[in-house]
Amino acid sequence: MGFNQVKGEEVTIRWSRWLEIDLAALRENLRALKGLLSEGTAILAVIKSEAYGHGLVEVARVLSQEGVYGFGLSEPEEAFRLRRAGLALPLILLSGFEPDWLPEILQLRIIPAVASLRMLEAAAEFTRRKGVFLEIHLKIDTGMHRFGLEPEDLPKVLKILQENPQLKAVGLMTHLACAEKPEDPLTHKQLVLFKEIKKSLQKALPSLRYFHAANSAGIIFLRGAEGNLVRPGISLYGSYPSFRARARVKLKPVMTLKARIVETKKLKAGESVGYGPLYRAHSPRRVALVPVGYDDGYPRSLSNRGFAWLRGRRIPVIGAVSMRCLTLDVTEIEDGGHPGEEVILLGGPAEEVPVDELAELAGTISYEILCALGRRLKRVYRDV
Repeated sequence: MGFNQVKGEEVTIRWSRWLEIDLAALRENLRALKGLLSEGTAILAVIKSEAYGHGLVEVARVLSQEGVYGFGLSEPEEAFRLRRAGLALPLILLSGFEPDWLPEILQLRIIPAVASLRMLEAAAEFTRRKGVFLEIHLKIDTGMHRFGLEPEDLPKVLKILQENPQLKAVGLMTHLACAEKPEDPLTHKQLVLFKEIKKSLQKALPSLRYFHAANSAGIIFLRGAEGNLVRPGISLYGSYPSFRARARVKLKPVMTLKARIVETKKLKAGESVGYGPLYRAHSPRRVALVPVGYDDGYPRSLSNRGFAWLRGRRIPVIGAVSMRCLTLDVTEIEDGGHPGEEVILLGGPAEEVPVDELAELAGTISYEILCALGRRLKRVYRDV
C-alpha cells in the first residue's frame, strides 16, 4: 500500500498509528498568509526538516503548484531529493553551508546563504578555482547572535565580492529573534539595522534583488518586515507562532495523529497503571491502551497531562507515556471504547487536539512535536 493518495481516492489504513496530512489545508494556509502580504511579495516556503515532519517532496509539490518562489532548506540532501523529484524552483540553504558542500551546491543549483566570512572566502576560492558562477544570499546578524555576517565585516564582504565577480549576491537576509513580539525593543533594533544595511548595500551591490527578514511571525505581525520576500514555516502547517496570532489569521492543522485502541482494561480504586507508577486510580476506571509513545515522537512530558479525542470529547492521558504505548482514561465514554476504535492524538479536522496546546502542556513548542512525529510514523496524504 502506498502512502500518497490521488484526489478523491480512498485509503485503507493497515497500521495501528499513522499521520494524516491534509494537503488541502496546506493550500488554504498558504493562501491565508498571502492575504497578509503586499502585492508582489515573493514566498520562500520553509520545508527543512522533512517539511516540519509533513513530508519534504509531497509538501514541495503542492506548494510549487500554488506559486511559491522557492524553498528554504538546511542541507544538500534535501535539495537532492527535490531535484530528483523533478522540482526546479530556487532552493536556498538558510543557515549557510559547510565548504565540503560546495560541489553539491553547484551541481544541484542551490543558492546558499553566506553567514560568515569563512563561508564567503570558501565560496570565492571554490568558484575561482572551478571557473564557475554562483548566486548567493548574504545573511546578516542584526541581533539574534546566531548565524550571520557581522555588520562590521561588511567592508570585507564587499572587497571579497569586488575581487570575485563570479560570486553574485542576489539576496540580503536576516533572522528575527522575536518577531511574534513586535513591540519588543530587539525586534525594532533588528529591523532598523536591517533597513540601514539594505540601503547601503543596494548602492554597492546592484545585483541584490531579494530582501527578506520575515518568518511566519514576521508575516503575521510585521507585514513582511522591510522585504520583498518572506519565509513562512510553521504557519504553513497550521500552527501559530504565538497565541496572539490566532486573532490575525485563520490557519488549519495539516497534520493529524491518529491511532487505534489495541486493548482496554479496568482499574479498581487504588490500582495503578504504567511505570512509576505515575498514576493511581482514585475510583474505578476504565483505560484504553494506544500504541504510540516517545519512540514515535509523542512527548513523555505529556504523561498525566496530555489529552486525546474520542467520540466528540476530550479524554485524558494518564500514567507515564512509555516507549511505544500511552494510556487513556475512557471511563466517561459509553461502553469504555473498544479495540480497533480510532482516537485523535493531535490535530483533527476541527483542531480537536491543537498542537499548540499540547506543546504548551509538554513544555515545548509545536515545531519540536511536529518534527518528532514526522520522523518515524507513516504518512497518508489527503487532498480533497
